[in-house]
Amino acid sequence: MFSWLMEQTLLVSLIATLFLLSHKPVLRLLGAHHTYALWMAIPMLLLGSVLIHLVPNLLSSSRIVQIEHYRVLADNTLANTAFFLSTPNLLIIWCIGLIVMLFAIGLQARKLTHIIEHSTPFAALNAQLPVIQHPRIHSPMLVGLHRPKIVVPSGFEQLSSKQQSAVIEHEQYHHHRGDIAINIIAYAILSIFWFNPICWIAYRRFRDDQELACDAQITASMNTDEKIAYSRALLTYSQQASIGMLHTHYGNKHILKERILEMKKQHGKSTLAIIGLTLGLGFTGLLLNQQVQAGDHQNSTKQSAKKHGQDIRPLTRVEPKYPIEAARANQNGYVQLEFDISKAGMVSNVSVIKSSPTGVFDQSAITALQQWMYNKSTHGAKGAQVQLDFVIDEPEAGVERIKVTAH
Repeated sequence: MFSWLMEQTLLVSLIATLFLLSHKPVLRLLGAHHTYALWMAIPMLLLGSVLIHLVPNLLSSSRIVQIEHYRVLADNTLANTAFFLSTPNLLIIWCIGLIVMLFAIGLQARKLTHIIEHSTPFAALNAQLPVIQHPRIHSPMLVGLHRPKIVVPSGFEQLSSKQQSAVIEHEQYHHHRGDIAINIIAYAILSIFWFNPICWIAYRRFRDDQELACDAQITASMNTDEKIAYSRALLTYSQQASIGMLHTHYGNKHILKERILEMKKQHGKSTLAIIGLTLGLGFTGLLLNQQVQAGDHQNSTKQSAKKHGQDIRPLTRVEPKYPIEAARANQNGYVQLEFDISKAGMVSNVSVIKSSPTGVFDQSAITALQQWMYNKSTHGAKGAQVQLDFVIDEPEAGVERIKVTAH
């Protein structure tokens, strides 16, 4: 779990950073609709990771081999200090953060329920969704996944009929596009990677792009006077509006200028282009995850073998703990192991074939291998072998590596 989390946070950070750094030129080139669609890359990336783990041989040529090598690294810092966070402790901290995130969204759900229950109906022109009014909100918003409603603040009736219609249409487009469900997915991803500050910045930018895309849709057919009226409505509700996980936010003072400037530009919205972007990003996510999976197999001279005509490959590999004493002593080594794989993919009968230094890394390697999971097969495998190389430092990329053995 921890290994998967670290792999994915690196990939998510890479894509999010790329989007954030290139946001302005991309928005200028593609427009608000397609820029918003680009954020689909992140959930598609994570979906690709799940598919690779669930579908045994998807885009992969990995096989169980006569003896596979996996490198176990230990930083020099572990050898120089006795105080560091272990993987179980890190998982506990991550779980606490996840619980806090879930608690926060639970509080907001309760608050929105209270707002809906204590609101009064509002008669709005051309409204396809129920419109209600509540005095304690500061900006119009769409709430509710199963029974969506548009909530407007006190004083909404003071807007002109054109402004009211534009605001209502804005929120209805959120519903038409399924933005409440999308926001829940985005918040779920943020909850998983709550420890990553890049994810928080990306989440805020994603929500802002969501509003820009809605503005582009609503103002596409407006004339100049109607756009000015729409901008005034934005100005009215942008001073105290806040981003909510379970509702949209019509007002947003942080990007008010950007939203008004974007109204002057009009880019076409192509459904086929958006579908193409989504499929392309999904395929890219599969390839990126595949490269990460392939990168874990360090031996470039592996030769494939088949057991009973079936390909058997590891789905889940638990990283062995580098013994503290060995790390402090700057000690490298390896352990060759033999084991059986059941039809369900469980590992059993683990034994040490050879290790060096003898007994230093044996128990750590056995404990980790016993937790590995392979794909299901008809017959399983007997006598599979693997070598775990315990290395203090990863050699530099430019250094040629030649394995020298003595018998």
